[in-house]
Amino acid sequence: MAETRLYSIAAIAKALDVPESTLHYWKNRFDDVLPSVGCGRGKRFRAEALDIFRAIGRMLAQGMSSADVRVTLARNYPVNVAVKPEAAPEPVPLAAPPAQDAALAMAAHIGAEIARSLAIHLKGLAAPAHPGLSGEDAAALESELAAVRTENASLSEKMRLLETELVRLRKDRRELENYLVDKINALRRDGSPS
Repeated sequence: MAETRLYSIAAIAKALDVPESTLHYWKNRFDDVLPSVGCGRGKRFRAEALDIFRAIGRMLAQGMSSADVRVTLARNYPVNVAVKPEAAPEPVPLAAPPAQDAALAMAAHIGAEIARSLAIHLKGLAAPAHPGLSGEDAAALESELAAVRTENASLSEKMRLLETELVRLRKDRRELENYLVDKINALRRDGSPS
């Protein structure tokens, strides 16, 4: 059975050990894939949202852009659709007068055109992300791109460590210089080695 508990941003921040401000930023950027109920300050997130927040953090840490994260999330998680309450529908008469038959036919035609337009648009979304490439080439390119992003994240971490080490070495060098200067000055004052 799925967990029915609802989480506030503060509870998610505590559970994931991520600052609330970061979660608010992610919530605003990727709200359409975060399962939630309510709105405003009363908005609460379902348990599945914790996994999605983790995935967002992981992808952003790998150096993915917000657009790439959005595409990946839309591919892996259902997109939320906001449903606005509607007024009660008006009762439809059982037999439509002849003037309404023409209007219904026109509405049906417009609906068919909208459906055709949406089908074309959705086919365009399903097309490969890299036009001109075959499916295998596009998959190989995506795989290589993912490997480069992983390597980039690894290299960024190594660069951070090297910068930290460089700062430590500079500090050690200054301390050693000060120590040697103090020894040389002491020798000059005393005139003899100690």
